[in-house]
Amino acid sequence: MDVETLQAEDRRPRTHWEHFTRAELLGVRGVGRSMEQAFEMAALGLSALVTDPRSVEAHEELEVTCQSVDHDQLLADWLREVVGAMASRRLRFQCFAVRLDGLNLFGHGFGERAGQARHGTHVALTGASLTDVSVRQGPEGVWTAEALVDF
Repeated sequence: MDVETLQAEDRRPRTHWEHFTRAELLGVRGVGRSMEQAFEMAALGLSALVTDPRSVEAHEELEVTCQSVDHDQLLADWLREVVGAMASRRLRFQCFAVRLDGLNLFGHGFGERAGQARHGTHVALTGASLTDVSVRQGPEGVWTAEALVDF
């Protein structure tokens, strides 16, 4: 690679997740260089509402497949699966891997069962509803996947 290419890559936003508020609801946002990374980061941000992902070890795997009519609904379905696993199986997650094939999602979450003293609990989770779900590609090809979460 030449110097200009390396400099351009350094200016692209890093893959990350963040929390935000809108209309008194808490939101999660995943940002990535691909739609898959944005979905992974949105799920990690959702998980971070419950437990700090850095405190979780990868002892268990959640496997998820979803199919939907559009990318917004696909994100909502994916995040609902993650919430469901956190609520019913008491899983806490360290990381995620997503592969998209059109409107088909093949996802994996890696983590462990809650209850370890190092996890703590930010939110007692029994379920969540999602609103204002959005997947979009911005300038320079950066993808954003976000949703408002109501526990």
